[in-house]
Amino acid sequence: MTEIKYKVGIEHADNYRLETVKTALIKCFSDIGFPKENFLGGIVHPGDRVFIKPNWVASRWRESCPHKDTLYSVITHPNVVEAVVDYVAEALRGQGEIIIGDNPSIDADFRELMEFTQIERLKDKYDCKVSILDLRPLVCDDLANYGKRNKMVPQAGDPAGIVEVNLGKESMFYGVDPTRFRGVFDERDETVASHTGDTQLYTFARSLYDADVYISIPKMKTHQKVGATLNLKGLVGAISNKNQLVHWQVGYPEIRGDEYPSKAAWEAAQAAKVTHRGAWPGNDTIWRMVVDLYNALRKRERRYLSVVDGIVAGEGQGPFCPTSKNANTIIVGENLLSTDIATARYMGFNPASIRYMSHFLNSEISLGNISVMINGRSKKDFFSCNNHYKDFLVMPQWEILKKVY
Repeated sequence: MTEIKYKVGIEHADNYRLETVKTALIKCFSDIGFPKENFLGGIVHPGDRVFIKPNWVASRWRESCPHKDTLYSVITHPNVVEAVVDYVAEALRGQGEIIIGDNPSIDADFRELMEFTQIERLKDKYDCKVSILDLRPLVCDDLANYGKRNKMVPQAGDPAGIVEVNLGKESMFYGVDPTRFRGVFDERDETVASHTGDTQLYTFARSLYDADVYISIPKMKTHQKVGATLNLKGLVGAISNKNQLVHWQVGYPEIRGDEYPSKAAWEAAQAAKVTHRGAWPGNDTIWRMVVDLYNALRKRERRYLSVVDGIVAGEGQGPFCPTSKNANTIIVGENLLSTDIATARYMGFNPASIRYMSHFLNSEISLGNISVMINGRSKKDFFSCNNHYKDFLVMPQWEILKKVY
């Protein structure tokens, strides 16, 4: 009989009222066996430093998005953050520190984000210290300059500094020719140098990396480059030096690139105003980066919690231009990976078709290790049944995610 190692709770929540979110959280906590007298007491201890990471990738819709509805199909809703912080503060009992932060897209306006979410009011709500951090050392104040390092504006970044992790031969990029690697900037020398031979570097924000507890609160959302962005893909927001993050290899398969699926697609993009580089399942690069980020994070021992905000989710052209979807769901688990796998399945996807999930399914976790409860009921056939569950819309090139079911 397969050993159950990881429990995931999925509960209905049909609006973002704080009491609604907290009710759904309590049900999820019960699903996975958390103590009723102090829900997060098994994870958060008095005196801990707790880092809470929402998805704050954007502060507004990009002009290039073909449609624009609620921004909460793109970013985590502040009431989900507040509900989680309420239970963290209860577990800390006035002793310890809560840090809420992210490294958003380089073009996001953090002040605009703070004004939009009104999240800064949490700094005065609790009897312990609460900080809210923009972890970016560089920002882009004009999207027209995106990709041009010399046009970026420097800022403080994480006040605690950085932690550099070298995965060396453990990296998924070890042994891969780095000459076509592309990071955030057009200047690729730093990206290539960070992933050459035994040097496989990732620079984390220290406030996040050194925390005793890491709580991830991602948006339930599709992603054009990897299929779905949840906890593991969200670790991009843990990295201070974004140019170390390899997103694709320049070109197309015939010249050893995976930026576009063909020479014709690459040529068409040269004249296009809006491009979608690396946005196809044949991207053999970005999934490696996601695997590396998760493995690098786990080099330091800490406790974890994932709370997925799927009340209003994002489908279609994620991560920046999704269509809002009322998925009416909160998902909770203690393990980032198993929660991602269960969430992807609940979105209607085959987790084995998402390459970073497939890697771990082949190497360290099986579907039989994950126990899922939906609205208080055990779903023993959760991964094997033909139910499409929330049946998320995907871009045409990503229909592969749904073909098994």
